[in-house]
Amino acid sequence: MMKKTSSKSKSKVFDKFISVLSILLFAVFWYLGGDRSQHNQQAQLSYLTLQSEQLEPAGSNTFQGVVRSDNESNVVEWISVGSGIGYGGEMVAGINISPTGTLQALAIIDSKETSTYLDKVMQSGVVDRILGQHIDTTITFDSITGATLTSTALMDAVEHAAKPVREQIYGYTLSESKSVFSSLQWLDLAAFVFFGVAVWASRTRNKKKVMINWVVLIISMGIFGFYSATLYTASTMGMVISGAWLYGLANYTPLILILLSIVYILYYNRNVYCQNICPFGAVQQCLAKVGNAKSSTIKNEFLLWFPRVLLLTTLCLGAYFRNPVAFSYEPFGIMFGMIGTMYLFVLTIVILLTSLVVRRPWCQTLCPINAMTDFLTFNKSWFKQVQKKRAKQHRQHRKQTEDGQCQSNTGGRE
Repeated sequence: MMKKTSSKSKSKVFDKFISVLSILLFAVFWYLGGDRSQHNQQAQLSYLTLQSEQLEPAGSNTFQGVVRSDNESNVVEWISVGSGIGYGGEMVAGINISPTGTLQALAIIDSKETSTYLDKVMQSGVVDRILGQHIDTTITFDSITGATLTSTALMDAVEHAAKPVREQIYGYTLSESKSVFSSLQWLDLAAFVFFGVAVWASRTRNKKKVMINWVVLIISMGIFGFYSATLYTASTMGMVISGAWLYGLANYTPLILILLSIVYILYYNRNVYCQNICPFGAVQQCLAKVGNAKSSTIKNEFLLWFPRVLLLTTLCLGAYFRNPVAFSYEPFGIMFGMIGTMYLFVLTIVILLTSLVVRRPWCQTLCPINAMTDFLTFNKSWFKQVQKKRAKQHRQHRKQTEDGQCQSNTGGRE
């Protein structure tokens, strides 16, 4: 019995150490990533400089490229930086504009989009369609099918960058700035509704509880899966921690779902999202029915810690490169949008085939949501223990003080 108690105590100390270390590692990578981001922006601005000898500030994120001759400064180009809101957050683009208002060069300075989507936009020839346009009219091009949000973010970033130069050259403006929350839509309301229904379904004692859960799962798979692919992932966790969502998102549904999940986990120690809403969980559950898969719990120390380490690595790399989406390893993109790398395609096929034999293999092995849930519940429990210990010490101190006062009063009467 003493050995078991000692082992549990050591395990708790180790878990506390890992919890604190995880937070410190993320903070360090975030700090180092700030320096990298600044150097990267300076390099991209140098790339945009085509003819000028010197850049002079001409406003917020706007520069005049000048050439000096006979003690005079001649403006030979304009460099301007603007931002647009994509699926992963803010996309920053820099443009070079001639004195006559022609777009001469374009560079993506910072992007929080999935590399697959960004590559699809860049390979579509959209840059060639942008270059050569005049900024006396709004900069436009057709959105890229299959990467609509990313291409729209690029178009908004270019237009945002062109706006101050247009005012300098032509003296007028064409477009009004959008609110960072202008992209809120009906899916966001649906996220609240479905989460509320899922909570009710998980807590009700209705005889048709199982059927209700199935209905919620199937509809969720259709809406949040195949229709919109708005599941929350490890990259969503990175956006929440880093505060990237404060600059705006093209789709707030994953953010709403993860925030609701976090609140529910902290209050009830249970993640209702996984069992009652997750579209990929619904796919696995449907395949389990088809294959009559056996219910089995995978208990393995490696499979307990590997997804935790994988999630921490993903979050740290996302913080360093300021792009949480770039390091997402979930198969959701392939499953619901056929977008992703070859290794994700292979992983998706393996999981789908395994789901015919074992119930929810992804959920039991690599899913980052379990790691997030474990982290939140552990630290909540730790915080409660600290609070109880402090309260106990406070009561003991107050009792000692009262006893001391009683003894003092008794001694005085004698």
